[in-house]
Amino acid sequence: MRSYEIEQKFAFNLALLARFRTNRGSPPFRSLCHQQTERLQDEYFDSANQLSKNGVWIRKRNESWEAKHRQGGDYLRSSFYETDKVDEIKRLVAKYAPAEDSPRLEANFGLNSICRYLTTRETFVADHRFTIMLDSTDFGHSVGEVELQTRDPTAAHADIDKFMQKYAWFFVNKTPPKGKMTAYFELYGHPSKSDL
Repeated sequence: MRSYEIEQKFAFNLALLARFRTNRGSPPFRSLCHQQTERLQDEYFDSANQLSKNGVWIRKRNESWEAKHRQGGDYLRSSFYETDKVDEIKRLVAKYAPAEDSPRLEANFGLNSICRYLTTRETFVADHRFTIMLDSTDFGHSVGEVELQTRDPTAAHADIDKFMQKYAWFFVNKTPPKGKMTAYFELYGHPSKSDL
């Protein structure tokens, strides 16, 4: 049975970060453990927007290929199937962005680069279960995600909702969250079909 990544984006308030990192919110998390801070170099690929139209994201993250295929939800609240297996990535590309030649790894699967940016990510585990990621990009955008790995997306969405409501002091913000790619394309423009 497949495992899914369930994620909910949120806009975090920079003024609350010190309180969050020291677990001094009201209420505090039952547990909060800093896992790591890392830098991620992401480059996304597409072909005339065929993949993104179908909820498929192909990227090179720190030189390793990955694919995310949205199984449900939207850009803010999603369930994804993720893989780093080259054969599965080739199948996704062949299905959603067919080309005359079969997709080859050494030719970026026949895809064109559509954006590239660097993210500094802080990762925490709260209440022994929920992964919280705080991302800040090299183009000035910040966004957070609460994530669960699960085989039951419906239950996971409900669990994330309850978790975020319980700790609303950190997760509730009047500013709607905006994903990194949306912010990137708003700043630099989205490549048109003729650019790809």
